Amino acid sequence: MLELYYYENSVCSERVLMTLAEKGIADWERHHIDLFKGEQANPEYVKLNPKAQVPTLVHDGRVIRESSIICDYLDDAFPHPPLKPAAPADRARLREWVKEADEAGFQGVASLSFTAVFRERLLNMDPAERDRLWAEQTDPARTFRQKSCVFEGLDSPHAIIALTAWERIFTDLELTLSDNRHWIMGTDFTLADLNLAPFVARLEGMAFLDIWCDGRPASAAWWQRMKARPSYGKAKVGPGLGDEQATFAREGAKIAGEARQRLHELSMP
Repeated sequence: MLELYYYENSVCSERVLMTLAEKGIADWERHHIDLFKGEQANPEYVKLNPKAQVPTLVHDGRVIRESSIICDYLDDAFPHPPLKPAAPADRARLREWVKEADEAGFQGVASLSFTAVFRERLLNMDPAERDRLWAEQTDPARTFRQKSCVFEGLDSPHAIIALTAWERIFTDLELTLSDNRHWIMGTDFTLADLNLAPFVARLEGMAFLDIWCDGRPASAAWWQRMKARPSYGKAKVGPGLGDEQATFAREGAKIAGEARQRLHELSMP
């Protein structure tokens, strides 16, 4: 039996939802955890995930945590179709991409999300309620990063690190795709592509993606192929429809131009 604890607008949850769709796994139990209602701090959930984060997978009673690990686990537990190459050296290269997505991509998109979108929501929240949400988090570094992005905006060092991290990722992506391959590892779609997809979708939803896709035709084409995959639609990757989508686009657009200029200045010798 498969159970997934997730939040619909969580980029990490979207990775797992895409993997389930790629594998054609439809028989699983949904447990939606609303992060903005603090449901991740429920003692019963914390027993499953002591970090009070989503997603969490439970497979036949065994708990699997961390989104990229869950995706890798699902690929091993349900091997067809495979989402990892067969050759050990190719698998090692794939894991470099996943590591970069985990460490730089996630931190980058999280920082920009709090700088551009969640900032207004949290600044308008009752201070006591906002403090309660932060107090319930179990990772002080994450809380510090969020507070810095909310209260300092693009002046936060975490926002600057985010911009430069995504510049590096897209530089590597464009170079990798420059031989006309369709996917990061070659002809086959793999976890290297999948683990990046929800993060890039968040950048696009915040009107930030053109900062990195302008002048990078191979990356732009890769992204169009990604959005055309059935798993992308089934997982509902990216900001939701209606008001939520409009909020992401509106709030991101307010600072996208300034973010582009900041990145340009950082790139100057």
